[in-house]
Amino acid sequence: FKEHIMTMKLGTEIPGTSAEGNITTIWVPTIVNIKAPTLTELNAGTDISNYVMLGGWSFEPSQDTVSDQRENAVQDFGAPGRKSAGDISIEVIDNTNTEHEEQNEAVTLMHEGASGYIVRRRGMATDAPLAAGQKLTVVSVICGEKQVINPDANTMIRSKIPLFAKAPGWESETAEIAASARGRRL
Repeated sequence: FKEHIMTMKLGTEIPGTSAEGNITTIWVPTIVNIKAPTLTELNAGTDISNYVMLGGWSFEPSQDTVSDQRENAVQDFGAPGRKSAGDISIEVIDNTNTEHEEQNEAVTLMHEGASGYIVRRRGMATDAPLAAGQKLTVVSVICGEKQVINPDANTMIRSKIPLFAKAPGWESETAEIAASARGRRL
């Protein structure tokens, strides 16, 4: 058994990908397998990326620690415990009562009591087609009451939609688009 050790050297350039324009958010009404949504299911959704405010997706999963304290040890140990999706919400453009009210899909689709799936893809241009093998975050949610956000100077009219996780399997970027029949591009 030969161990391979990689050493990072100072000055080594590590490439990164800008988040600008490389995040897609889709509201999908139905997904059978949260870990392997199909292109057909995703294409039946609505791309709400243009409604989501910069930094408006709040999803910070956490995991508790199972305490493992041994009588004969002077150290405490732990194991991975229960996971929580935490406080999930999405801040979106809200065109209610404006000249743009016909373009208010995010608020309309995610009304209080609506159930569906928030699907997020990072690392690829928003207009890049969905394809089998791409990694996604998929969260089964029920929507809470829309919360109007008081405006600050130089801001858009927007609202926050609280979301509540409904089903397991929502871990970040653990879903992969399943191979399926060719679908239309979002």
